[in-house]
Amino acid sequence: MLQMKAEELTNPVVRAMVTAMNNGDRKAFFALFAPSAQLTDDGNPEPLAEWVDREIFRAHGSLYVEAEDRDGLELTGRFESDQWDMLTMWRFEVIDERIQRLDVAAI
Repeated sequence: MLQMKAEELTNPVVRAMVTAMNNGDRKAFFALFAPSAQLTDDGNPEPLAEWVDREIFRAHGSLYVEAEDRDGLELTGRFESDQWDMLTMWRFEVIDERIQRLDVAAI
């Protein structure tokens, strides 16, 4: 599958999150989330900050988006880090320009 450039992503909040993740910009990444944002990983609730630090920033994670759906609120792509290299799905709930919920799953 062809990789999409971050600037091609439809939803501006999702686009900013992918850009921040791939640039290793933790501050910009967390600024996009509501204070009460929820996260699930393969259907299991996880504490957002702890999971993101462990799975993304300490592990040098990047998401290479291959497709988007639901008006840019669902991404499919390869997640690569020091620990993982796998096809994943990222589903977002965005309200008032902030990510309220993020569901991540291996495909």
